[in-house]
Amino acid sequence: MQRNESAPPRRAWLPWGLLVGAVMLATTGAWAGTRSISALVDRNDALSREAAESEARVAELQALRDAMSRRLRTLEQQHHAAYAAAVTATAACTTALQPPTPPPGKAEPSRRLAKAKKQGRR
Repeated sequence: MQRNESAPPRRAWLPWGLLVGAVMLATTGAWAGTRSISALVDRNDALSREAAESEARVAELQALRDAMSRRLRTLEQQHHAAYAAAVTATAACTTALQPPTPPPGKAEPSRRLAKAKKQGRR
């Protein structure tokens, strides 16, 4: 076959160029996909670690809450005991400070003594 100068040049490189382009595109896509999958795996590991730490923290906080609840119950019991003791002591003090009331119809002893002394002088 003779080449004609006016005929367009033959494009023998076109299939090879398309093949190289497709290979490069596939390689780039595979590289980006592996990076994306690697990032997802790393993120999954990080989230798993955070979840384990959170669960440990929750367990720690629950133990702390239980301890504080026990302490609060103890303090409430001590408060009620102290309050009852204070009420009892207050009641004992008020009854000790009040003079006994004489039965009705009888004079108080100090008045009787004063009357007897007056009568003895006369």
